[in-house]
Amino acid sequence: MRISPRSVFNLLCMTFAVYTLVFILQVFTPTISYHKPTYKEDLENFTYRDASSRAVTTVSNSNTHLGAEENNISKISDAHLHKLDWKLLEDMFFKINHKEALLFGKFRKKPGFLTIGIPSVKRKDVSYIETTLDSLVMHTPPQEQEQVVIVVFFTDSNHTWVVKRATEIYHKYKTYVDSGFMQIVHPPHIAYPNFKYLERKFNDSSARVAWRSKQNLDYSYLMTYTRNISKYYIQLEDDVITTSGYLGKIKNFIAYNLKKTWLFLRFSGLGFIGVLFKSSDLPKVAEFLLVLFDESPGDLLINDLKKIKGQAKDYRSRPSLFQHLGLVSSLENKIQKIQDRDFPGYRKRKEIGWTPDSPNPNAEIHTNMDHYKNFQPEAAYFSSARNYFWTVDPKNGSFFRIIFQKSINISSISIYSGNSKHPDDKLTSSTSVSVSNVGKEGGEKCAERKNIGKFENGEFHYNVTNYHHNTKCVSIDINEDQTTWIILRDIFIKTKT
Repeated sequence: MRISPRSVFNLLCMTFAVYTLVFILQVFTPTISYHKPTYKEDLENFTYRDASSRAVTTVSNSNTHLGAEENNISKISDAHLHKLDWKLLEDMFFKINHKEALLFGKFRKKPGFLTIGIPSVKRKDVSYIETTLDSLVMHTPPQEQEQVVIVVFFTDSNHTWVVKRATEIYHKYKTYVDSGFMQIVHPPHIAYPNFKYLERKFNDSSARVAWRSKQNLDYSYLMTYTRNISKYYIQLEDDVITTSGYLGKIKNFIAYNLKKTWLFLRFSGLGFIGVLFKSSDLPKVAEFLLVLFDESPGDLLINDLKKIKGQAKDYRSRPSLFQHLGLVSSLENKIQKIQDRDFPGYRKRKEIGWTPDSPNPNAEIHTNMDHYKNFQPEAAYFSSARNYFWTVDPKNGSFFRIIFQKSINISSISIYSGNSKHPDDKLTSSTSVSVSNVGKEGGEKCAERKNIGKFENGEFHYNVTNYHHNTKCVSIDINEDQTTWIILRDIFIKTKT
């Protein structure tokens, strides 16, 4: 078959047209490629919990509100819980209503020099926040309090507990709260991830991943809330103490590094404690923590951001201005003994325990009172310590419990408080002593206690003829706030086999 020249020409024209069309589509049509989830999409696994009742709501109303709310949440399917109301999260972290979030306190007309951010969460059987606030109040003279704002952010989703603790803190520090030196904050809406969907990293347990991820979200919220309060912001925890002249030392270190490029300065050697930012940088830091909340612990994330922002190395002030003192971590079932070696007066914590020549039965010591320096709780009970327990925060509800390794039959108990150098640091008649046949088993330690007496002139003595059989615990309970520190010097417990 013969092909005419005209047909060949038409075929060539059609081929050229097709290639031209393909070329145009490749040039002017966006290439279809893998889409990396955006910042908003990364947070699609959030869930929502409304805690919008404010501090003025009564505790009983809060219980009703939370009970109904939890019932509603339990009815929602897992698929729905894995979704996020993005508008809610955006409002929570970037459109904060300060008046709604502020439970107690007031906003000053002029910005301060330093905001101290303290997230606080409920811990089992213990609280350190008052010790932290007492230390900050003690070391911030009246003439400096106009330059400082302490923001206590209660992060727990149990609104009933938040209302109770916030009210207690307000009444104890009313003068400082009403002056604007302290603020007590809790967001009207709490948005946290459905932690069971988070990826495990660094070989961390699911509980630890959830714990550190929540911490990052709390940091993010607190930084966003405080961004316009002062010129600088420093991050603390609710179980630290400070040292005298901390504000002046911070000012001097800032001035020394003013011409350097830095995202943050360090005033402690422990994680996120004592990390100081310019308030103008807080929005960027808060957003970074929010976007990557489940990737790494907060102190590692800010180290990554530090490099991005051009800070070549850490700038750290020594000696440290803040010391970690809490033993009971906010992570459930974790004991945190870490302390900053560069803090003035630091002494390595000694391990004190039972020895065969001890006059007392083998036992564990449990207390919700903090010890001063190296005067540990165990020192009052174990003679090998050759020391005593000295606590800085005795108050109503404080306890010191001796839980025996095995049941014993008690014939006598003698307990001594105070000493010749500090005779006033002794327990009063408001302190009771009780025994229990329940040790660590079940829920509350040393439950079902039976009162056997109270302290007189700083001492307690108890002798029995019939013995207390199968005793597993002896508890010392303080039933009124103490105006002095307390020394628990010697405890002697005699048994009958």
